Amino acid sequence: MLVIGAGPSGIVATKTLKERGYTVFTVDCDAQVGGTFRTKSYDDGRLVSSKYITAFSDLRFDADTEDHPTIDRYLKYLEDYCDAFELWQCIHFHKKVVQIAKNADEANGLKYSCVLRDLDTNTDETMKFHAICVCSGLHNTPFVPSIEGMNLFKGQVMHSSNYKTKSIFKDKRVLVLGCGETGLDLVYRAVQESPNVTLAVRSGFLSVPYAVGKHVPLDTFITNLCECSHLHPLVEKYKLKWYFTTPWIRLAFLIGTGSSTGFNQWAGCKASSQVLRGYQIINKSTDAMPFINRVPKSESMFGRMFSFLDKTEMAAKFPDRKIDVKRNIKSIVGDSKVEFEDGTIGEFDLIVLATGYKVDFDFMAHQRCSIKDDFPQDSLPTEHNILNPDEVSLAYIGFVRPNVGAIPPMSEMQVFYWISRLEGIIQRPTSSPSYRLLGRNPRTGIYAVDYGAYMHDLARDMKCEPVISDLLIRSPRSLLSWALGQAYVNFFRMRGTFNSANSQEICENELLKPVLERPFLSNVLFVSIIGIFGAFNTCVAVTSPLLYYLGA
Repeated sequence: MLVIGAGPSGIVATKTLKERGYTVFTVDCDAQVGGTFRTKSYDDGRLVSSKYITAFSDLRFDADTEDHPTIDRYLKYLEDYCDAFELWQCIHFHKKVVQIAKNADEANGLKYSCVLRDLDTNTDETMKFHAICVCSGLHNTPFVPSIEGMNLFKGQVMHSSNYKTKSIFKDKRVLVLGCGETGLDLVYRAVQESPNVTLAVRSGFLSVPYAVGKHVPLDTFITNLCECSHLHPLVEKYKLKWYFTTPWIRLAFLIGTGSSTGFNQWAGCKASSQVLRGYQIINKSTDAMPFINRVPKSESMFGRMFSFLDKTEMAAKFPDRKIDVKRNIKSIVGDSKVEFEDGTIGEFDLIVLATGYKVDFDFMAHQRCSIKDDFPQDSLPTEHNILNPDEVSLAYIGFVRPNVGAIPPMSEMQVFYWISRLEGIIQRPTSSPSYRLLGRNPRTGIYAVDYGAYMHDLARDMKCEPVISDLLIRSPRSLLSWALGQAYVNFFRMRGTFNSANSQEICENELLKPVLERPFLSNVLFVSIIGIFGAFNTCVAVTSPLLYYLGA
C-alpha cells in the first residue's frame, strides 16, 4: 500500500492499514510529520477545533492539555501517535510522488506504477503497489484568483501560505483578500503592527467564536440524537431541523450581541445578511472582530450598548486602530491603488491573498477523478469524496471540510470506510448522502459538508452507528454522551468491524465531560429540542404512509 502524505490523514491511514496487516509505504516531501500544520503554520497558531474532536480515537490528549491546543502541541501529539503505534518504520521522508499510472498487466495484483523522487539525491525510482491512499492535503496548492490590473501593482503580493510572522506588516498599508479563518487571523496580526489595515470579502462570512463562554468549545456544543441520527428520511431530506433552529440561533445572536447576522458581527456579514444554518462553513477565528466592529458599532446607539463584548486586551492596547471591511476587489488601478466594488479606492503596500487552496493531483497520470454535481470541481471522487466505485483501490482521504468539526477524525472514519470497501465488508453506500451543505459555493461546494451528518452517514454504511437500545443496556453513560454530544469517532468504534476495547471507557468518561460542563439550561434546551423532534419524527413516520397512499 502506498500512502501519499504524512500529515494527520496520512499517519492515521498508515496506522489503520498497518493494524489490518497491510505492508504500508508512506511518503512525504518534508522531513517531519504534520503536513500543513507544520509547513503552513504561523506565529501564535492554535487549533480552532477542540482536543475532544481533533484527537484520533485510540490516542487521546491528556487531561492537562488545554481545550484548543497550540500548533506546537498538536505537532507533538502527531509525533507521539507515530511513537505509540510504531509508524516511523513505514514513513519515508524527502520523497515526492512524480507520477502514478496504471499497470497494463496488473501482475500479482500490482495495479499501479509510481515514480518516486528522492529529494536528497534528485533520483527517481519506480515502485509498484496494490492500492494507493492519497492524503496529500486539502490545503496544499494555493488558489490565486485572477485580478484585473494586478501587473500594475508595485507593492508586495503574497499568498497566505507563505506568511510566518506579523513583523511583515510593520507600518505598511495592508490589504488582506479573503475572510476565512486564515484571513481573519492575518488581519488580527496586521492591525497589531499597522494602523492601516483593510479586509476585502467576496460574499462575507459567518463569525462564531470557537468557545461558548470560557470552558465549552463550540464544536462540543451540539447533539447527535435527532440531529444527524435517528431522523425520519423525510425530515432529514428537507433539512427541517436546520430550518427550525435557524430563527432561534439568530434570535440568540441578536439578544446576546446586538447582531443577528453573526455572533457579535457588525461587518463583513454574508451578502444576504442572513444566518442560515447548514449553508456555510463557520469562521471560528474571532480575535479580529473588536477591530472590525469599531466603526459600525460607534455609528449605532444600539451597537454602543454592546461595546463591552469588544473589550479585549489587544483592543485596549490599540484603542484607535480599526480594520476596514470592503466588498471585494474590482481591479488594480495603479502602482499602489486598489478599486473596490463599491467604487472606493484604497492605497496599499502589501496585498495578502488569503484565498484558500485548490484540489490538484498533478501526479495522477491515468485519470482525473470527476464528480457529477452542480459545481465545476473535477478532482474529487463520487462516493463520499473518498473513492470512485469503479476503482476502489484508489482512495482520497482528508479532502472534505466540515462546517463545525475537524478534518483528522473525518479522515479516520474515511480510512475505515475505504478498508471496508476494499475488503468487501460493504458493497456500496446504503442511502443518499445527507451531509451536503445547502450553500452553493462554486469553488468549495463539493468538499464542504456537515460534520455530524457525514460521520453518521459513513457509520450507517459500515453498520457501526450507535443503537439506542444497545447503549441503554450496556453503557447508559455512553448513550448520554452520544445523544447530547458531538460525533466523535469513538462512538463509532463501540460496534462493527473497527470496534476497539477502550472506546466505551472513553465515551463514558472523557466524552461525557463536555456535555456535563455545559450550562445547565443549555442541556435543558438540547433535551427539549430532541424531545420536540423525536415527537415530530414519530408523527411523520405515522402519517407519511397515509399521505403516500392518498397521493397514489
